Amino acid sequence: METIIQQLFWLWVPLALLPIWLRIAIFTFIVVILMRPVLFLITPRLIEWGSILFSKAVHYLSYPVMVLFHKFLTKRRNEGNYHIPAWLEGIEELFALLLKAFSKLQKLPKKRTRYKAKWKRTFRVIGFTLAILLPLAIMNNPTSSYSKTWDRFDKWMTEEKVKHELGFDIKGYQGTFLARVNSKEYTLAEQYKSGGNIRATPSLNGKIVAELGANDTATYLDEQTTDDRGITWLKVETKTGKIGWISANIVEEK
Repeated sequence: METIIQQLFWLWVPLALLPIWLRIAIFTFIVVILMRPVLFLITPRLIEWGSILFSKAVHYLSYPVMVLFHKFLTKRRNEGNYHIPAWLEGIEELFALLLKAFSKLQKLPKKRTRYKAKWKRTFRVIGFTLAILLPLAIMNNPTSSYSKTWDRFDKWMTEEKVKHELGFDIKGYQGTFLARVNSKEYTLAEQYKSGGNIRATPSLNGKIVAELGANDTATYLDEQTTDDRGITWLKVETKTGKIGWISANIVEEK
């Protein structure tokens, strides 16, 4: 079972290569579509069982109330008062209305096959709508709770599952959302203005993918590591979109 679950994490790899907003949109749409068969099977049963339960509850609650009303009206008749108060009639009508409503709800699940195609269209519309609105909401409100929740999930999927458990390093990964929003800018330290190398891996043996010039800046992607030589490496992105690692010894925060 663990192996099967791990294989599912490979599906995240192509999503991690996409821009953040597109990754959110596609993932949201897929989740909504996958929820459709589950809800279509479970929701009718929940409605049926819930309506039966509440119908029984109303029935057993109304019985002692009606007994009290009967005693109350009998006492009034013995006193020569045959008028039925409006509030009493209102409560009786309320109980009758609830029982009728729950009775109709019990029959509703039997009609679900008639509306199956309509439900499918509805879920597609909901999926497209959320796929548009959710990325906009997250990108425009980086400090909100749902933005932070997405960021934690994104980081967990990419770094914990894909990178650490599967051992696959996503070269084109753009980093988590908040890491880019709250990013720091780094430039070469004064004594290294002649230039610094950005490498594909956090090692002096890593392939050089870009060079940081004297007046250039790089965006810190909220990830760092220390190699076996004790050198701390920062994951950065250049202005041209190149992503790699640069030694913390040769840069300083701008």
